[in-house]
Amino acid sequence: MPLHLKGLLLSTAGMLVISPDGMLVKMVQDADALQIVFWRTFLAGLTLFAVLTLRRGRRVVDHVRGMGPVGLLAAVMMGLTNIAFVTAMTMTTVANTLVVLATLPLFSALIGLAVIGERVRSRTWVAIVLSFVGVVIIMSGSAGLGGGTLAGDLVALLIPLCMGSALVLLRKAGDRDTVPVVALGGLFSAAAVLPFCDPLAVTGADMLVMMTMGLVVTPLALSLYTSGARYIPAAEVALLALIETVLGPLWAWVGVGEVPAPLTLVGGALVVGAIAGNSVLALMRRPPRNGGGTG
Repeated sequence: MPLHLKGLLLSTAGMLVISPDGMLVKMVQDADALQIVFWRTFLAGLTLFAVLTLRRGRRVVDHVRGMGPVGLLAAVMMGLTNIAFVTAMTMTTVANTLVVLATLPLFSALIGLAVIGERVRSRTWVAIVLSFVGVVIIMSGSAGLGGGTLAGDLVALLIPLCMGSALVLLRKAGDRDTVPVVALGGLFSAAAVLPFCDPLAVTGADMLVMMTMGLVVTPLALSLYTSGARYIPAAEVALLALIETVLGPLWAWVGVGEVPAPLTLVGGALVVGAIAGNSVLALMRRPPRNGGGTG
């Protein structure tokens, strides 16, 4: 399988898995943001380290050390992303959070250019612009748009900034296993919020939802998504994150009965079309033997 295609499939699968994440956060009834962050990331970190131990056995410690300083910094960025995502979801509307998240491709492209000199092809810039237009169309039809808080929106801005940095750092690290980065990022998040919350003071119903996020959705989705950064440019990986923006309202429709506005379908079609078009054009070009490319 061509490495570019492999990267696209991995990151796309990750976004499909994580697409109901916002709905799950909103389904938590009583736990506060920091309690959600703790259990969501602590369980994800434990799950991934358990998987690593099964795969690597006694070599797991050396395997984690192998991610190096760049991987460690990427893990810190992932941890900050985890905290910002859940906190923003509880401080502002899902719609506002997803609008801000839509800037991830732009942040990734600019950070990639500044940090590792990764140039972004014209087709990817066009796809970024078209996708952002699609997101604006989606959110213009959302009753929640504008109903958030400035503080929550500012917290949400940390999501594309930190995630974009993490993707670029993973790209810089090269073809390495990203699971240790995601796992360590989860434990970093949990450790950071632990002094400020009481993780045991949660209801059984809330715990069930958080276990779904922490044991299944988050570890699987982030492992798949970040793995794509090993094979394709950070800007293209970030562009695939907009799949969540499209599917999020549909999950809310299925899960909590929020019927998507007609503009959601129009904007969603534009986003999907832009992402699909960019990916098809990328695959039509023969990638370098090392799968690196410039996107």
